[in-house]
Amino acid sequence: MRLSLTVLMLFCVWACASQPVQKDKPGAPIPGLNLSGDWFSPEFGTMNVKQDGIAISGEYEDRFSRDRNGHFRGIIKGDVLRLTWIQPGNPKAAIMPRKGMAWLRVKRGGLALEGEFGYDKSHDDGGTWTATKSTEEQGR
Repeated sequence: MRLSLTVLMLFCVWACASQPVQKDKPGAPIPGLNLSGDWFSPEFGTMNVKQDGIAISGEYEDRFSRDRNGHFRGIIKGDVLRLTWIQPGNPKAAIMPRKGMAWLRVKRGGLALEGEFGYDKSHDDGGTWTATKSTEEQGR
């Protein structure tokens, strides 16, 4: 009996420890959150974000090529944005259209975003997506 109880306890510890951590699981909502305004993302360039309730939309301007500009939309759930994004591309310049999904966690009371983006149906196979709100927007 004692051996089976020990085995059961070890199994429970192993099973609980082996559960994957869901990085994009929403936390508590941030009261008074307003993400509207200008942002800068090292990965995507200048971003303009519009928030209407839980709805988020915006566009980004790639600092290296306007053929890589794009737009996004999604919702806020707790402290996480869930987005779909599209880069229309420019076939004449051999830059093909791309699309995907992303999740961004709101940090520093709404002044920073940190998460990942992915291509097509993935939320994270593209890499990191970070952004900080412009200092002019922080004063408003």
